[in-house]
Amino acid sequence: MSATRNKQEHRNEHVMQKKFNLKSFNLYEFLKHQNSHGFNVPFFLADRHTYQSAHVNFPFRTFTFGLGITYSGEGDVFKIGSTDYLVTAGCLTTVGPGMVCQWTGNYTAEHDTVYFTEELLEGLQNNSFLHSLPFFFHGGRHVIRLSDEQTRKMASLFSLLKELKDDKSAVPGIVHSLLMLAESFHIGLSGQSQDTDSPKSFPNRVSKGGSNRVSNSISNKEKIAQAFRKLVAEHFPEHKEVAFYATALHITPKYLSEVLQAELGKPAKAFIDEYVVMEAKSLLKQTSLSIQEICYWLGFEDASHFNKSFKKQTNTTPTEYRKS
Repeated sequence: MSATRNKQEHRNEHVMQKKFNLKSFNLYEFLKHQNSHGFNVPFFLADRHTYQSAHVNFPFRTFTFGLGITYSGEGDVFKIGSTDYLVTAGCLTTVGPGMVCQWTGNYTAEHDTVYFTEELLEGLQNNSFLHSLPFFFHGGRHVIRLSDEQTRKMASLFSLLKELKDDKSAVPGIVHSLLMLAESFHIGLSGQSQDTDSPKSFPNRVSKGGSNRVSNSISNKEKIAQAFRKLVAEHFPEHKEVAFYATALHITPKYLSEVLQAELGKPAKAFIDEYVVMEAKSLLKQTSLSIQEICYWLGFEDASHFNKSFKKQTNTTPTEYRKS
């Protein structure tokens, strides 16, 4: 593992030395600019009108924390890494810095979302609370379905936040309350279940087939899927083979793929390949890095191998995708 870590550190150091700018396109600042928000404020409120005017239809890397509640809609697919989440009315969505996300359709549902940086909570004594919330990090449950009562509680806090958004002394506390509420909802999911007429086997992850029963409790298979997703986010540049992750999880590659097929709707190799493509698309659209530099960043041996892999997954070349 030390050799892998040294290789990754060397790549990151090389990237810093060449002054690669991974923030060439920063959605947070872009949305603030589009909506005339001050750049000196470490938070931003978004609703359906925000996204309609932004026209961001490609995978983008996040640089902030984001928490949102959806009030309407029959379902839009939101991709985080290569995990597909079906976001419907009553869904709570959370993402953290460094994640590559994409709306696969036109997100026109009624919703409230707050984007914020860690700076917002610096004045609170329990600022470390932010980093104790697993739903902001790889492997966490990024989309969950709330009850009507829980949705109303979130809506009440968002209403207060919108009313006091210009009060710098009030905003951190309200955002912290939203986080506390979100954490309590995640904790409360344990042991609960619900029925649905949806053909999806989970309310928040899009899978293929499966039972009509929806369980919000965390099964052993879901724990494996969460651990796998976290490992892929950490090791995909060096390890794109299924065997590495199966070994790390102390299971066979065949069983790992069976679990992921049931939990996420795709086998392990497809998940890894799709994750790499999402990262590549983000770099191609958000940065001015050359194809060779992106190839190096993603851990490919050479540009030819990267081009071949990208075209196999997308039916287009990296250069063509960047220009599209």
